[in-house]
Amino acid sequence: MTDPIDLTLSSDEESPPDDPPQPQPQRRGRRRGDQPQPDLGIVPVNVDEREQEVNLPTPTLTNNDTDEGLKPSTTSGTGLWDLWTRNFKSPLFALLDLIDNSVDAALLQKGCKSDIPGRVQIYRDVYNHGRHSYTTGLCIRNNSMNKITSLDLALNHLFSSDKVTPNTIGENGVGMKQAAASLSDMTFVLVKNGSNEELELGIIAKVLQNEVGCFLPCFKFNDLKNLSKKMTEVFKQSQYASVAKCVAEYGKVTTDGVPSLDKGIERLCKHFEDICKKFHDNPYVFEVILDKVHDRNSKHASGAKDKQATVAEIMKTLQNDIPMRYLHIDETFKFSVGKKELTFRYWQERLVEFTEIEIPVRSKTPWHENFGVDMPDQYWLRIFLGFDRFRIAESDVEPETGIKKSNKQCSLYIYSRMSGRLILRERDSRVRLRLNAGGTEFCQALTVIIDDVDGHLPVNPTKQDVVYSNQSQGGETHKDNLYAMVRAVVAFYYTHHKKKYGGKKNILTSKISQFVDRELPDGMKSCANCKLTTYKVLFNQTNTNMIRVDHSEEEPGVDTVFRLIPEEKTLKSPGRTARKRKPSSIKKNSNPEAEEELEAANKKRSKKDTKRHSPTGMRSTPRRAAGRPKKYGDDFNDNGQSDSEDTSSEERGDNVKKSKNVGKGCLDLCMSSDDESESRYGKKSRNPKIISPGPKGKDSNEALENRIDELEIENSILKAKTETLQEELKAAKRNIRMLEREIKRAEE
Repeated sequence: MTDPIDLTLSSDEESPPDDPPQPQPQRRGRRRGDQPQPDLGIVPVNVDEREQEVNLPTPTLTNNDTDEGLKPSTTSGTGLWDLWTRNFKSPLFALLDLIDNSVDAALLQKGCKSDIPGRVQIYRDVYNHGRHSYTTGLCIRNNSMNKITSLDLALNHLFSSDKVTPNTIGENGVGMKQAAASLSDMTFVLVKNGSNEELELGIIAKVLQNEVGCFLPCFKFNDLKNLSKKMTEVFKQSQYASVAKCVAEYGKVTTDGVPSLDKGIERLCKHFEDICKKFHDNPYVFEVILDKVHDRNSKHASGAKDKQATVAEIMKTLQNDIPMRYLHIDETFKFSVGKKELTFRYWQERLVEFTEIEIPVRSKTPWHENFGVDMPDQYWLRIFLGFDRFRIAESDVEPETGIKKSNKQCSLYIYSRMSGRLILRERDSRVRLRLNAGGTEFCQALTVIIDDVDGHLPVNPTKQDVVYSNQSQGGETHKDNLYAMVRAVVAFYYTHHKKKYGGKKNILTSKISQFVDRELPDGMKSCANCKLTTYKVLFNQTNTNMIRVDHSEEEPGVDTVFRLIPEEKTLKSPGRTARKRKPSSIKKNSNPEAEEELEAANKKRSKKDTKRHSPTGMRSTPRRAAGRPKKYGDDFNDNGQSDSEDTSSEERGDNVKKSKNVGKGCLDLCMSSDDESESRYGKKSRNPKIISPGPKGKDSNEALENRIDELEIENSILKAKTETLQEELKAAKRNIRMLEREIKRAEE
């Protein structure tokens, strides 16, 4: 029994979907001068009148310099298809190439005025039958501000690309065919080019290619009301039998269904109706239908449920990834993926101290030649910098494998062209920018964004890298000049903010981490309309042939939401600030008679003590502490005699001073360090000083205060580390919750 939702072809046209097309005998079509076909309101575009084959595709034409040189292409269609499928690193890049075409067409070009906002819609290709709905592929639809290039040129010129302006990154060039071949074995291209009576249909299908040439058919229709009838009449002609099989395969909704030409035509007409109705105020509309999308990196295989899961996975990836991929899409642009409206404020919501600085870059002349002089090949480039508040809170350990992997190094992003399309991303760019790559230097989630809005950087055709070798001359010089200037700006920016916290990287990390849970203000603007913090910079050449940045003034921007405020305490070096000495708490004795009596008593006591410790004579120095080695010259003067022979006890008693830190009758006698150091070299002081510990007490108070300040700083550092660990714990908990949800989904 056949599927109730399918309308089948005749028995001689049925074939299994996976079987290759059977080769047909070559036949000569009618030549020029024969009777023409009746006018059905349909204009077949790319089928050569000399080669009207029943099932053999006709080779397309290559684009030479002159129209006189147009000849049938000898390029193998199957070989070219295999080449197209290998040009992208991943299916995501192929999808982004198609989205680039849509964004460039929908963006309002410089110097143009229009009241129609740009629109891009990405949605599932769903066929509804009764209570059941079947997801068969993915659709990308957009309006255009200008007349769309004819499909005859866009499809048949295999090795050329027709761009609207040099600033565009896509606009239906060679990349459209490559991306379509990478994502699907059959793609339909629909165009409304002015009105409902100017419709075009193109087909990019693997089954239409052979060794003779590449066959990419396209047709023009001029009647929307009778579109289904017109398509049926043309596709049932014998010369379009191979095209009819592609349309019938599109009508095969389920995997176990049967190809249906009528069902395929019905679905194509429904897309044309949506284009004309939903975009009624837009004269130019473009749509790509990717049938049975195959994600080569996906775990899902074939099958109706698996196709739906593949499309759902792609949609989710695009919802999360596209806002980061485009830098200059403003608030008026309407971009939707499924039912979700996207906003392009990715970096505004993430970066702390979001800053904008412009730098001069030379494309051919080395930067050190006539440094500071404007050269003809010089242009201005915009650099965005900031600290990523979400990336700094990510865990350094992968939750699945437990492998330690840091994600806080200085990252580099290069955006290009008017739309600000992401071309290159490097997670750790310290080596590329010749920055200090040791330890945790530049590891506070620093983010560097190069905005090549005017398209000066050479980009490869698939927009996956910057290729300086594509430049006609001076490619490597251009590269060195760019990174030398960027390095100077990055080093200045990082050092400037690190100095706010006394050069402490851990304090800087904790301050950035405080913005993780900060709520965003309403009405945030896109990068195209933001007024960010900037600096008036002056570039100087150092003796080591490097570029250094000096800045004179900071200009805060109203759209820089998250700011790093310096703390005064952290700017002071501990122990170096001059402090007022506290007045001594020891009061002098105001009774002079009591002082004289105390001094006389101390003299008598000192005589008894010295006689008891020196039985052979009076000692001129205090008794050494236990364990202190005896130094040469301690007990003898320059004449070799004992000091007791030259100095009387009364003279020594006169040099005894009262201690101010003890009560009456208590004296502390010690020898000064100066006298001791002099005795080592044979110079003995005749009157050794006896120092009271009073002044030492004042010095110890000052040292204690300095120590307290140091402990306070260490305490703030420990608090910062604690906050960082708490944020890592929160991130780990979030990862655990995400894993639990994924496990539940997998079980379901």
